[in-house]
Amino acid sequence: MNIERNGPVTMGQLSVLRSLHSYGPAGQRVANLVSLWQVPVGTRTAQVVDAWRQLVEAHESLRTVFEVRHDRPVQIVRRHAVQVPAIEVPGPDIKDGFIRAATARLAARWAANPIDFTTQPPWRAFVATNQGNPHHLVTVVHHIAADYGALQILKRQFQYLLSGASLKPQPQPLDLALAQLADPRLADAAAHWATRWGSFRPEDRYHDDFSTRRRATLYSEEGLRAARRVSRRTGASPQATVLALGALALSRIKRRDQITFGLMTANRLDEHWSSLISSLNQCVPLTVSVDEDQAPDDFLDEVYRGSLDAYLNGCFDVDALATYVRRAGHEEEDPTFFSSHYNFLGAGDGEPPPDSPMRTAVAWRESTQRTGPNFHLVVAIEEGLLIGVGASVDFLPGNLPARLAASIESGLLALADEPPESLRKLRCPPRRDIGKRSS
Repeated sequence: MNIERNGPVTMGQLSVLRSLHSYGPAGQRVANLVSLWQVPVGTRTAQVVDAWRQLVEAHESLRTVFEVRHDRPVQIVRRHAVQVPAIEVPGPDIKDGFIRAATARLAARWAANPIDFTTQPPWRAFVATNQGNPHHLVTVVHHIAADYGALQILKRQFQYLLSGASLKPQPQPLDLALAQLADPRLADAAAHWATRWGSFRPEDRYHDDFSTRRRATLYSEEGLRAARRVSRRTGASPQATVLALGALALSRIKRRDQITFGLMTANRLDEHWSSLISSLNQCVPLTVSVDEDQAPDDFLDEVYRGSLDAYLNGCFDVDALATYVRRAGHEEEDPTFFSSHYNFLGAGDGEPPPDSPMRTAVAWRESTQRTGPNFHLVVAIEEGLLIGVGASVDFLPGNLPARLAASIESGLLALADEPPESLRKLRCPPRRDIGKRSS
């Protein structure tokens, strides 16, 4: 493998590395991000493989390995052979949902083992075929090479390449890393978060929940319309409104009056780097205090302003932050670890199928993951609102993840109609069938 160039890592890459270190060997596979990209009928397998090869050539993050030099990580861009096998997925009809489900199960097996990004490319891929015809490109990309936003860009570029077009020169992570070295705002952001450390409650930083994680997701067009009506009235963004209602529902379930979320910042506000294929996400704290006597609109405004502060200071040197907090007397292995996460994805993966249970009830997704946050609220927007509540079995047993997701939808509808004078009077019973679940 020939080395093309090397240099420092970006702030996003550094955050991924530090988080993975705190997860330990058992938690490494959580960084494997799986994508299934549909292939147009009539496309040849060779075309699919060539489109992925062009993406690898265009984006250095897909050809980068990492090592440590003088106690600091370094990214090394190398040339790798692009090997993408074709794997037959048997089934009666390529258009049948059975084929996609079988492909997803195969993809999960491919993602079961960690990717060693110190010695090999940070991805795996295969072309799923049926009767010799390709129907999906399946990729497993390590989080250090791409975040959710980057995967959406790769998907669009993959479709663009299959149409016969070609890509223009792309921004590269190493160039961003060099630019960040000279950016004084990063030091200011680390200092900004250092002043907010030390006030968290123990349950906000709980590491020892190793029970199984799972996710309940619902889809609501009515909920999105309601969120937009609330936004027009209050000025709070729809994503902040959903977070506020999620915090309210969680505070009631857990009987807490304050919850600190690890809010995932996309860090794609700079137009020059907005299309970069890399991991730009970083996690910052957002503490939500719940006073049941507070007016709902005032509560939404506080969460919205806190969210803006988080997003505007979301890019920083996590090692510098760790140094700050240690000097203040806080021993931190990973200062950005929080038990509860919130992630607004923007656009999702597309409309759910017409017969999807998430349209009228909830859809469950099981996981073997037993590390990381024990609560994760994920929101995306299509024609409707996708609300996903992931949680460990110990943290939210039974059907509580589904109940919490449905409570957010109910709260949106209640606030859009006529908000009560206080949060105490804001009742959010589920308005859809959430079923029963014993574990």
